[in-house]
Amino acid sequence: MPDPTETHEEQAPPGQAHGVGDQAAPSLLSLLRPAVMLIVLLGGAIALREVPALHTLLNDTAHLRQGVSGRFWFCLAGTLWCLFGLPRQVLCFAAGVAYGLVEGTTLATVSTVAGAVLCWAWARWGAHHWARETMARRKRQGKGGVLMRYGERVAGMLARHPFETIVTLRLLPVGSSLLLNLFAGLSAVALWPFTTATLVGSLPQSIIFVLLGSGAQFGGPGRTLVAVALFVASGVLGYRLLRRLTIDSETDLS
Repeated sequence: MPDPTETHEEQAPPGQAHGVGDQAAPSLLSLLRPAVMLIVLLGGAIALREVPALHTLLNDTAHLRQGVSGRFWFCLAGTLWCLFGLPRQVLCFAAGVAYGLVEGTTLATVSTVAGAVLCWAWARWGAHHWARETMARRKRQGKGGVLMRYGERVAGMLARHPFETIVTLRLLPVGSSLLLNLFAGLSAVALWPFTTATLVGSLPQSIIFVLLGSGAQFGGPGRTLVAVALFVASGVLGYRLLRRLTIDSETDLS
């Protein structure tokens, strides 16, 4: 006869004994990819800023002009430069100094688009699902301040008008290309509209700073004036497109 004073541990039903651990593990694993993504991007940006090799290569005009190999090294360095969000104006200026207007614009554009696409793909791999689930959870919980509302607004614009939004933000003279690449990767923007919009939106500023570089190298004050005029026109066009896009987005939401 069992002792009534004896205590018995209650057995957990099968499949529930490790329930807490199974719930905690995915949450930890879900943070691994975003952490790796940020560490690589930050580490790469810091390394490229501090290591002089890349700057030396872009400033070595004689080496950059050495046939196919010089162009290859420029595109490789330029792709890394744009991947980690370093100032694209420096790259375009170096292209203008080394290659002139037409070839410099072509190589700078190839490097810009390649770096942006790699950054988009890295963000898509690293944190797309995490960002989507986090925003949905915080929205259900009613959390989030100004930054959360701004993120939702930009994400909505990218979802409804991906090509127009990216072109507009590329045209603006202020802003971070790295943040735009990351945000597009975290959102629902597909590869093709992102690539074509990056090509179209970044081309005007590429031409502007390649013009400045080629003018400095080949002695063209007229090119500098044209570059300044294009810079102003690009900024005005970007601002007008942004206003129209914002109005259209608000109309879609109403």
